[in-house]
Amino acid sequence: MAKIKFSNPIQNYHHYTYNDGIAYFGLIKILKNAKKEKIGETIEIIGKRPFANVNIRDSDNNIAESLGYTIDKKIRVPLSQIPENVKFKLNNDSQLYEVKKRDSSDGKNLYLYLQIASNKKMEA
Repeated sequence: MAKIKFSNPIQNYHHYTYNDGIAYFGLIKILKNAKKEKIGETIEIIGKRPFANVNIRDSDNNIAESLGYTIDKKIRVPLSQIPENVKFKLNNDSQLYEVKKRDSSDGKNLYLYLQIASNKKMEA
């Protein structure tokens, strides 16, 4: 009779932390006055995820440069559905980011490569 070897499931488990803050994502809404003239923009928050900052590797920068963009921040969030064409705010910062690349190759996390979307200050 063959022996069956059981692996310890606790030993193989890796717990990820997302303790750098909350990433809010949403759509840009244009603010207009009574004459229907544009007077500004705001972000309409549609969701949020905890995030962790991740180091940007040289290979990430090389790929970004070859595709014509820069990576200003790289974050890790729990693997989940995040709509396309949304903008991100990290914590309560007024800076707005757009997603240039997504990577979920490890099956547990979603890595977001962010570029500053605009120098305009958004109203929250």
